[in-house]
Formats: sequence, structure tokens, C-alpha cells
Amino acid sequence: MTKATPAYEDGAVAADKPRPPRLSRAARVTAAAAVVFLAVHIFFTAVYDTPYEDFRNEALPAEAAEDYIDPYLQQDYRIFAPNPANSDRNLWLRAWVETPDGERVTTKWVDATSIELAEPARRVLRKQLTVQAALRLNSTYFDLSEEQREVVEGNTHEDDDLGPLQDALLAADEGGASEAKAFIRATNFATSYATQAAKALWADDGEILAVQTRAVSSPIIRWDDRFDDGAERPSSSYSKAGWRAPMEWSAQSTEGFAASFLKWAEKAGVDGELTDGEPDDGAAEDAETAQSGDGADDETGGTGGDE
Repeated sequence: MTKATPAYEDGAVAADKPRPPRLSRAARVTAAAAVVFLAVHIFFTAVYDTPYEDFRNEALPAEAAEDYIDPYLQQDYRIFAPNPANSDRNLWLRAWVETPDGERVTTKWVDATSIELAEPARRVLRKQLTVQAALRLNSTYFDLSEEQREVVEGNTHEDDDLGPLQDALLAADEGGASEAKAFIRATNFATSYATQAAKALWADDGEILAVQTRAVSSPIIRWDDRFDDGAERPSSSYSKAGWRAPMEWSAQSTEGFAASFLKWAEKAGVDGELTDGEPDDGAAEDAETAQSGDGADDETGGTGGDE
């Protein structure tokens, strides 16, 4: 006995029902690639947000995660927190330059963040490079012990890298190993940026012998006091660090960076003069310096404090 083929309301039989088309090879490959990318993204995001710093840096690929997340994918929880971010953060820098006639000149302090933000396209990006550098440098600086901060204020521009500085920080406070390593990573970032900025501004005037950075945190009026006409902006705090040797990396394009940075500097009204006076800003008010025996100067004065 032959089983009847079931029919549908429109008269079509089951045998005539069209099968769904199979995905093309290109579509399957694209879907697989999307799944892999999503998995990698979730993994790196989890590594980046892991709160246990030693575990993240020793057992997980922290450096790869930072390279992937920063700066364009980084998120700041304080956007959504009850107490939003309440400080402006700027990266200042200057250089020690030897001119062709042998004169060694300490340049003016330059607010690199103001230069970067002079470019409209840079203002729309979250976590601009200089803002990110200042945030990292200032927060890790104030996490150091007093003994470690004294080490940081010394000049290490004669060293080839930051290894001796890290060793000195660890020796100054054996219990502050994680804080020392975090500060070294922040210093690496800030010094590398300062080197490129210094070359863009002053390489035509001579050889860049050393660079110095300062992360400035300038609190705004507190959220609870925003409607108080008599409220005053709190005082700024900033990191104090000695001179560091220029740092360059093979993947960097010095020429490309200079082309962009000098355009931003022109918009910001900053020129490349070696010395034309200290900028009129609280960050530089205490930048009284005295030439040391080797020509580089040591920082004195300044205010500091936890944010």
C-alpha cells in the first residue's frame, strides 16, 4: 500500500517544498572568521580588565591585550559611575638638546596634550594618546612609596633603557614590585611619545640628548558643587621625574609623526623655538631647575598628592 504524500492548503505537496539554499563557501568562511574575531576580542578584553595585575602580566598575554585595546577600544567605567571623571590630565614634556656648535640647551616645557587636542579629529577620540599617557604616569607615580619617588626624580638619561631605573625602584621598596613595574610601563609609554614630540619640535636644532615628562592632573569643580558660584577649582598635582634617554622603536615612523604633530602644534600656536620662556601654567610654576655637573637639570619643588 502506497502512503499518500501530504498536501498543503495551496495544493502543493511536501515533495515540492524547496530546500533552503546552502551557504556559499565565502559566507561560511566569513562566519567562521567573525566567530574567531569575536572570541579573540572577548579574550583580550577579559585579559585587559583582569584586576589582578601580577596574574595578568605573568600568566596572561597582558602586553598583547594592551596593544589590541589601546587606545581606540578602551572604555572608562567612570563615564557611567555616580562620580564621573573629575580631572583634566595633560602630558608636558621638554628636551635637552645639543646644538651643532656644542651648546647644550634645556628647552621650554610644552603641553603636548593641548597640541594633540588642537586637531579636531583628535578631540573626538576617546583616550587621546597624551591623555592616556598622563593618566597612566600620574596614577602609577602616586602609587609608589616615598622612597621610590625619590628614585624616580633622579636622572637616568645615561642608561640605554629603563632597566636600571626599575632595578633601583625594586631595591628602594621590595614590597612595591608591582607598583614599580606599572610605573616603568607608564614611563616607557610617556618617554616614547615625548621622544617623538621632541624630535618633531627640536631635531632641526640639534641632537636630542634626553627628554623629561610631567603628568599633570588638574581637578575640576566637584560634581556636588557644580551649582555653587563660589566653588573654586582644586589645586593641580603632577608627577616629578628626572631626565630619561630618548626611546625609539622600529615600528615607529618619526617622519610621519612629525608631519602630523607639527600641524597640530601650528593650530595650537606652539612653535619650535628652543627657549622662549616657561609657559604660564600651574604645571610649570615650580619647575625651578639648577644645572647639574653633567648639564642636565634636577627638578625641585612641586605639589603632589593622591587623586
